[in-house]
Amino acid sequence: MSIDALLISPAHHGGEGVYSRTLAGHPPAGVQYRVAGASHAGAPGARCNVVAEISLNRIVRPLTFPDSAFRAMRLEHRFDLIHVHAHPVLIRGRGSVPMVMSEGSSSAVYLQDYLGWESARIAARYRRARWIYRTLGVDDRLLAQERAARVFVFSHWARSINLDWGADPAKMEVVYPGFPTPRPIERGEREEFRFLFVGTDFERKGGFEVVEAFADAVGHAPHTRLTIISPDPHTRDPDRRFHGWVGPGRRADVLARLARLVGAGLVDLVGPVERDRLYAEYYARADAFVMPTHAEGLGFTNIEAMSFGLPVISSTVGPIPEVVADRATGLLVAPGDVRALTDAMLELAGRLELARELGAAGRRAFLERFTLERFRHQVGALYSQALSG
Repeated sequence: MSIDALLISPAHHGGEGVYSRTLAGHPPAGVQYRVAGASHAGAPGARCNVVAEISLNRIVRPLTFPDSAFRAMRLEHRFDLIHVHAHPVLIRGRGSVPMVMSEGSSSAVYLQDYLGWESARIAARYRRARWIYRTLGVDDRLLAQERAARVFVFSHWARSINLDWGADPAKMEVVYPGFPTPRPIERGEREEFRFLFVGTDFERKGGFEVVEAFADAVGHAPHTRLTIISPDPHTRDPDRRFHGWVGPGRRADVLARLARLVGAGLVDLVGPVERDRLYAEYYARADAFVMPTHAEGLGFTNIEAMSFGLPVISSTVGPIPEVVADRATGLLVAPGDVRALTDAMLELAGRLELARELGAAGRRAFLERFTLERFRHQVGALYSQALSG
């Protein structure tokens, strides 16, 4: 059976963009997507209503809460199915076409954990947004699910949060994202033990703690090295205007320590790299992955590291314990605990056999839960449920 589907999904960088490109490039069997990605862009058979889209984003969005941009579309073709990822959306001419909606985590996670909103403030904005969405006919994966056949998120943790905020448990599913399966990497004895950090938001992902912990660890384990793949750590992410994790004094001190480590040849500071290069070079050369994040919707890079057989050091926040099993596929520490992070790095660097065992277990866990093949099958099953009514 061939399914003609409209996919409306973000085109930007970051986890949601990676997911959207993966979905578009690896559709379920029998599915043909017509993709509406960038804002104000349509797809064959689906015209963007630019005036409505601009109005929603300029007038309605400030009245609700920071979220993915509104999309507004008018259908000129009879699709079999519509899949909307991460956007509140206004669709005209849809008729009875079934719709599936999805997002990585929950907008409540972004508001609370990333921006620091209190629960009462979130509840008030959600009440207002729910009323506005339903009045205008906007569909949303959390606040206006009535016309969606199925909705899914990336973790049971996110599903639980959405249920707490009023999502329909009969519609809300969990589908882990899928990733390419790299060839197995043979890591024998090496003179150096290299940690790898990857994060587009250096501060939120725990980059400052990684620098502090490594600076302490390398004094006890001189054979350790660190590769940082991130935008310039001196540049603050725009979200930090609202919520940050590192004060100015500490920021200056850690950045100075980082400069000394780079100058000594102990840390390689690399800017952002394309995903293909990340796969071909950096994951394969590393011995362990470290990302002690302060807030996280899922943590794609943890999963990618597991696919390469790397032991993962991460934090206990959000869905990470659902992905990384402490002392089974990696080591988990409390966010912000530099001493515990140092100890974890020293344990892996000093116990190569343990590092390899955790990495091998992580690879097996990846093959069980996070492959593209499993992902395509599960998304296809949800589409079938939506199409069957």
